[in-house]
Formats: sequence, structure tokens, C-alpha cells
Amino acid sequence: MNPPSDNEPLAHSAHDGVGAQTYRAHVEAVVCHAIRFAREVAAFSPKWRGTFVEIVRIAALYHDLGKLAGFFQDVLRHNRKDSKGFNHCDAGTAYLLENKQFESALLAYSHHIGLPSIPEEKAKNANRKNLFLRDDAKNLEFCGATSLQRTAQFLGEYIATHKRIFPNEPPFPVKAPVFGKSNLARRLALSCIVDSDHGDTAQNYQKEVAIPAPALRAAERLDALDAYVEALTPPKDAGDARARARLALRRQIYTACRSRNLADSERIVSCDSPVGTGKTTAVMAHLLRVANERKLRRIFVVLPFTNIIDQSVEVYRKALVLPGEDPENVVAAHHHKVEFSGDNADGLRLLAQRWEAPIVVTTAVQFFETLAAKNTASLRKLHQVPGAAVFVDETHAAMPIPLWPQMWRSINELCDGWSCHFVLASGSLAQFWTLEDFVKPEEHRDVPRLIAESVTAPAFAAEKTRVRIATLHGEDSGSVSLEKLADAVLNAPGPRLVIFNTIQSAAAFAQHLRHAKGLGFNVEHLSTALSPADRNETLQRVREKLRADFSNWVLVATSCVEAGVDFSFHTGFRERASFSSTLQVLGRVSRNGEYDDAVVYDFQHDASELLSIHPHFKTSAKVLGQLLEKYKNMLTPEQCTEALQMEINQGTGDMEVTAEKIRQKEADSDFPEVAKLCRLITADTQTLVVNQELINRFLTGKREQFPSHRELTMHSVQVWKTKLKEMPVTAPLGLGGELVGVQAGTYDKFIGYMRGLLPVLNFKKGKIGNI
Repeated sequence: MNPPSDNEPLAHSAHDGVGAQTYRAHVEAVVCHAIRFAREVAAFSPKWRGTFVEIVRIAALYHDLGKLAGFFQDVLRHNRKDSKGFNHCDAGTAYLLENKQFESALLAYSHHIGLPSIPEEKAKNANRKNLFLRDDAKNLEFCGATSLQRTAQFLGEYIATHKRIFPNEPPFPVKAPVFGKSNLARRLALSCIVDSDHGDTAQNYQKEVAIPAPALRAAERLDALDAYVEALTPPKDAGDARARARLALRRQIYTACRSRNLADSERIVSCDSPVGTGKTTAVMAHLLRVANERKLRRIFVVLPFTNIIDQSVEVYRKALVLPGEDPENVVAAHHHKVEFSGDNADGLRLLAQRWEAPIVVTTAVQFFETLAAKNTASLRKLHQVPGAAVFVDETHAAMPIPLWPQMWRSINELCDGWSCHFVLASGSLAQFWTLEDFVKPEEHRDVPRLIAESVTAPAFAAEKTRVRIATLHGEDSGSVSLEKLADAVLNAPGPRLVIFNTIQSAAAFAQHLRHAKGLGFNVEHLSTALSPADRNETLQRVREKLRADFSNWVLVATSCVEAGVDFSFHTGFRERASFSSTLQVLGRVSRNGEYDDAVVYDFQHDASELLSIHPHFKTSAKVLGQLLEKYKNMLTPEQCTEALQMEINQGTGDMEVTAEKIRQKEADSDFPEVAKLCRLITADTQTLVVNQELINRFLTGKREQFPSHRELTMHSVQVWKTKLKEMPVTAPLGLGGELVGVQAGTYDKFIGYMRGLLPVLNFKKGKIGNI
């Protein structure tokens, strides 16, 4: 490529061995890609079809207008860093506002900083100053004027230069297109701009390698899934009568999902099929059929926990990949542990991160926070969602309760306005859409069942006898001590699963069983106190032990094993938390009806020794206790909605207040506040590196020896900052000092970082030594 001439305006300077990019080349590329993205989105929205594309086109054409400033061109030509506060987005925003193109102006203004607070922008118009979506910072160092004054002085020159480069652009619409009350449309439009702008910039500097995503080919993948499921069916004489009956039920549920006919208005359906009935493949069959009939372009599988993504991805890659296809190219896993190998590694990573693959398996955090996002990094992938079929598995665990009303509105708009189809599935599904605390009467809609009750009735009947629920009491029917709980666990038939509400309790109990009770290596521990790499090793050992003919062992864990994990223990113990949590644990015990005497024990501990109480479960645990008493320990999924209503009624009112605050902020278009309120994970944590070899590489101070992002992800944990203050850690690591490391001997592969924290907590209780 020939270098640009001295009078050819630039958009990006030359560096890292890459030549400068002209303004013409960049804007042409951004407009081209943005229009393509917008058309792909608008094809699924009759309401917004023309409006959407035009708004995006205009914003893309003028998004970098301010780069035509003489000062900025000097910066780009001499590869200088602009540290003088010049905002190149201001000129395009000003020109679009001047021509009453509000929606496009908002996109131009936001394409780097993200969507703003519209109430705050309106407040900037005080004292008769027209500062809406404008940058009126302090005087710029190089000219002694504000950005507002500088733009006003030279805007005519920028436009004249722009029109010389693009002389054939059509005039603005006489009546500017608007999105009205739809902030989802604004987020989608910004997504198109951001993906085209950031993508072209990254590809110009050779930092992104795009590879084409294969088509969904829904009908062909449905045939492949049929063949996969058929091959899983063993001969009729395999196993005992109970196993054969369960296999027959799975087959029936698969057929029911696959053959389900939908009315055009049925765009959200529910699936409360019990645990172990094959929802992973059955719901996928339904989605593929719907995608084929409605000409949808993509399928999302949304899961609550990263540790269950890998097992779903493994199934889908075996079942859905067609001959000659790269499995990673077809079923993309988007979560923090993902790793790709081979010549197309960078392209495959981008494919997953941008949700371009035909089948995307991602976390509830990624999916739902993106629907409410304001920042450009999150929104970049949002335009891939319209025209998608979405499977929200383990819906009960997808997000905190107060976020559901807003997400329900977004789901409805995606379905009604952008041709999406949703399946909300869980073995403990509360029908929150029927409760006025969640859904206003005017927002109510019927959500039909995916599977007819006549089909699931045998499964629900079997559930009532598959596992028995009992309550473990201490003295005078009170809470149990650590010692009494340990004895109860060891006296129960194995293998046994014990789930606590806190990381501290799980680690303390596992340590007690291993050492004080002499169970040694017949105790496994699984929680986020372990790094992802060590959790993977533990999961592998647990699966091997479950397959072995050996029962005298215990897995002690937190709720990370509660939903979606294909485990089956003989006996379970669950610290009292919520109704749905208890039902989910039933799915980890005698999962396939292997044991006639399977029991899950509900218990409350007395916080003795180092057991701790999680304050979040105060109300839900109280409600669970009431329901256990009311139904004589016979809990069923049909009671999930009742439990949810009771939690709302007996709570402090915080849930309703938060939900209403989110609704109002979204109505006001206060994008930053909505994004903040809709965060699924709000923990104030810090990254703790737990691998000594990686810590030593940081301590060299040589950047070329620093670990990769992948290495850090797999060998670090997130720790509450309040807990971190009590832990022996290193000085800050890395260039920015955002990381700390464990001190040698304070982390192990059994209880993770609690190896260093438990002795500290023990000492504070007046005891000496480790436990």
C-alpha cells in the first residue's frame, strides 16, 4: 500500500511497523461495516428496519470528524501522543446536533466513552449554555480555548474537508429518525458503530484476525443432533427397570421438545422439566427447529456458572458439528477460562468474544450485563443478539432477584421487536412473570410450557420418591455444631456431598474432616478459594471417584456445584439457604435413581469453630424453613413461585426498591446508573495470584517474563478486599500494581487460599496453630 500523501488527512498514525491509515480509508470501512451490521440487525425488526440503518449510517460517517482538526493531524503525522485534552468526538456530535440528528449524535458522542447519563447531559444546559452531549472541559493547552469554542471556530473547515473527501453523500433526512423510548435500540445501534470502528482500527494495526463464522444451518444440525441422541440410547435390555424407564422418559421429552409446534405469538416459553431428563439436548432440538422455521441466525446457551459451561460445550461440539467443520468455530465458549490453539487461535477467540459463532455458550453475567451495558467493550457484541434463539438454563440462578423485572422487559423487547425466541428452563423454575411484584399488569404476557404436563407428569411423580428430604437437628431441635455435623456426614451412606453457604465454612469443614476426623485424601473440597486450574483438577478427581466402586469419601463444596453439574451422590447435606438451592441439590443426589435410600439433609449450623453465617440468606432460609414445615419436607418445583412470593413479602423491601430504581433510571436513559445497578456480580474483590512460579516471573520486573492473561486467569482467585487485609500476601505485582500474590505456604490445592486464612481466623478466636 502506498503511504498517504502529505495533504491526505489521517485517521490513525503509523506505529508498530504498520503504516498510517487515511481518514478516507477508515471512515469508508467503518461506514461499510456499520451498515452491514445494521442491516443484519434490522432484518429482524420490521418496526425499526429503515430507521435503524439510517441512524447508524449517519453516525458512522461523522464519528471521527474532529480528527480533521489541524492540530490532530499534526499529532497523527508525527506519531505524537495527544495529552492535551482534545476530544475528537466533539465535532461530529456538534454537527449532527446542529442538523437535528439526535440519535446519530448520541452514537458519535458515545463511541469511545460509552452511553452517558441523559439527565446529567440535560443538566449541562443550565445558565442558557447549550452543552447537551458537548465537551466543555477546561482550556486546551495548545490553543487557550475550550473544546466547545475550538469546535465552533473550525467546524466549517472540518465539514468542508469531509465533503471534499465524500462528495456524494446524501443529505440528512428532513425528519430525523428517532428511537423513541427504546434504549435497547440505542444500545444495539452503538454496538454496530463500536464493532465497526474498533474492529477496523484493530485490524489496521494487525491486532485482530477475523475469521468468517459458519452459518447456523439449523436443519442440518438438528439432523446431526437426532443422530447423536439416538446413538446414546442403549439396547432395550440394558440396565434395570428404573434406568430403562428414565431413559425412555428422556427420549419422550426430547421428542416433545423437538416436535413442539409454536404459534407466532409464542416467543417465550418455559421448561421446568426435572433434573436428569436431558434438557441440554432436548431444548437444543427445540431451538434448532424454531431457528429453522423462523430463519433465525444464531443460538445462545446462557448458563449461570463457568464450571458448567465446559460440559455443555463438550456435548454440543460432539452433537452439532457437521463434517469438515472446526468444532471451536461452530460452538464458541465465551467465558474467562476459554483457550484456543492452532493457527486460527486469535480469530477463534475473537469469534467467541464477539458472539459471531452460530452457537454461543456464555455466562449469565456476560449475557444479561450486556443487555444493560453502557460501555463500548461490553456493547460491541450486542448487535449479534437480534434474530437469535436463547436458552437460559438454570434460570433460577441466572441473576439476583431485583434485576429480573428489567431483564424481563429487555427479553420481551428482544422477542417482540427483534425476532428473538427465549426458553427459560430450570428444575426449580419460579414463574416470576406471574407476580405483580415483578411484572406490572400492563407488561404481563402468557408464557406457555415447552413440554406438555402430560409428558412431564411421570418425571415429577418420580421426583417425589427419588430423594427424601430430612432436617438435621442439634440439641433441642436447634442448630448443629461442627462436630455433630461431621459425625452425621461420616455415618451417612457414601459417597456424600456437603454444601455450605460460605467459602470459609466449606474450607473449615473439609479441613476438619481430613485431619480431625482422619478421613485424609477421602475428602475433596471445591469452591472459588481454588484457582480455575486447581478446580479443574478437583472436578476430574471427583468424577473419577464417582465412577469408581468406592463410597467412603466426601465432597465439601459451596453452591458452585449446585446447578447443572452432572454429579450423583448417595447422600447430600445442604446448609439452609433458599428453596431453589435445596431443590437443586436434589439433582446432585441419586441423579438417575441409583439409590433407593437417598436423602438430602437440610441443616443449620451454630457458627461454632470457624463455620460462618452468610447474611444474604437470612430471609430465604426463613422461608425455606416455613415451607419445610408446611409441606412436611415434601418439596416440589410447583412450590417455587410460592417461595419467591414469600421471600418478597417477608423481605426488607430492598428488592422492590432496587427493581423500581432500575426501572426509573432506564426510563430516564441514565445509562451509567442502569449498568451499575444491573451488575450481576458486585463483589469488591481483588485478584490474588496463587502460583509461585508466576509470582516469581512478576518479581523479576521484566515485562517480557510476565505471565499471559490466560496463565493469570487459570492460576488466580478473586478475594474480598476485606478478607485480603487479613491474609499474608506479597507486595503489589505487575506494572499497574492491581495484583497481589500469596506468600509461599499459604495456598494449597486442597482448600486454596483458605490455607493461609484459616490459621489467622483461628488465632483471632484465641486458638494457636493450624486446624
